Amino acid sequence: MRRAGLLLLALVLLALGTLATPDGARAETPPAGLGGFAPGNLISDSAMFDGDAMSAAQVQTFLDQKGSACRTDGVNGALCLRVYRTDTPARAATEYCAAIPARAGATAARVIADVSLACDVSPRVLLVMLQKEQGLVTTTAPTQKKLDEALGFACPDFLGCDTAKAGFAQQIYLAGSRLQEYGDPDLGFRYRSGRTYDIQYSPYTFCGYGKVTLANRATAALYNYTPFTPTQATLDAGSGAVADDVCATYGNRNFFRLYSQWFGTPNGRSATHYPVAAPAGKAPANPFTDVTPTSSIFFVEISWMKHEGYTTGWSDGTYRPLQPINRDAMAAFLYRAAGSPAYTPPARSPFRDVSTTSMYYTEIAWAWSEGITTGWDDGTFRPLEPINRDAMAAFLYRYAGEPAFTAPRTSPFEDVSRSTSIFYDEITWAAATGISTGWSDGTYRPLQSINRDAMAAFIYRFEVV
Repeated sequence: MRRAGLLLLALVLLALGTLATPDGARAETPPAGLGGFAPGNLISDSAMFDGDAMSAAQVQTFLDQKGSACRTDGVNGALCLRVYRTDTPARAATEYCAAIPARAGATAARVIADVSLACDVSPRVLLVMLQKEQGLVTTTAPTQKKLDEALGFACPDFLGCDTAKAGFAQQIYLAGSRLQEYGDPDLGFRYRSGRTYDIQYSPYTFCGYGKVTLANRATAALYNYTPFTPTQATLDAGSGAVADDVCATYGNRNFFRLYSQWFGTPNGRSATHYPVAAPAGKAPANPFTDVTPTSSIFFVEISWMKHEGYTTGWSDGTYRPLQPINRDAMAAFLYRAAGSPAYTPPARSPFRDVSTTSMYYTEIAWAWSEGITTGWDDGTFRPLEPINRDAMAAFLYRYAGEPAFTAPRTSPFEDVSRSTSIFYDEITWAAATGISTGWSDGTYRPLQSINRDAMAAFIYRFEVV
């Protein structure tokens, strides 16, 4: 039942030597565009700070070629970059960028070339960033939102973008200027050339850190812009995503990959070297005193549950991962996962063994009102009874809105059949959606109580997959 991402985390934390393998030691063929990737040397200074690497005409040709399949009207009238035009204001000279004259009806290529020359940032870098942030270079259907947030500038994780910084031309200028500013050690930004840092793998601190020594100013600028380093699983995935893994981030991986595929390796290294992630840095903080990376195979899932506010654990700081979860607590988890919606429970309980003063009365009544639970035929809910794995699948299926699903004639599990399980459809649905994988022996063990750690995995997969 272990996820690939969780296995990676264990390797990161327990086997530093594995991830610190010398460059080129891997026997596999590097994924396309990632040969030569080095976490501390994403791009050379000469490649980053080369404002006249492409003329406006060359940028236009590039956009014409890469965006040839793009519909000119986009979505709701948004224009493809190859035909995009906008008026741009005059910009005064700053410490980091020369003055830029105002232009009427400037093409996207002209906007990029003007900023590149003024700020001495390669247009190749800006083109790659346009693709890795919003896919605008090759998209077939641009949107105004993507144009307004073209380079993801002032769009922090878990928060919305700053509308004052929106607009294609403004995004290009602000990003170009900021890349110069980010590389200036005198400005005090987090990452600086020549220093070693524990850089997070993702916005979630529980995913851990990679220890990265930054080789140059350009690489420091990229990490200040996108402050995450890829895990080994992220690199091994090439251009793809790592399934079911909130610890995978793709910004700096995709920058290197796209630049390499379009213009050659940005750091000048041989493309034959298999990409190797940074060796492990400091360990992530434990979400609970009894949940650690080395003691729980569901460390990430439990940490994510706490981060999202779905679980608080006990007052003594424990989570008690191997304790079976009761039916009342399950209702509480699902209620929180739904966003703790406004709900007034009935004055009379729908179940004869759940009083209106019960700790989880609101949550249980909400689950009943939503059709997530029906209780037993005798009118009970049995709140303190551990929930079995088959009932867990039923809860999640109803929580999902009972989506249309045709159960397979042949069960994916040896111990689950239509004739023996009242929740056959729900269990096979959970398997088909990747919420449950069962055990390695081919069983599901439907009547086995589900522990709190496995419950976290169920909900994580339901929400994240």
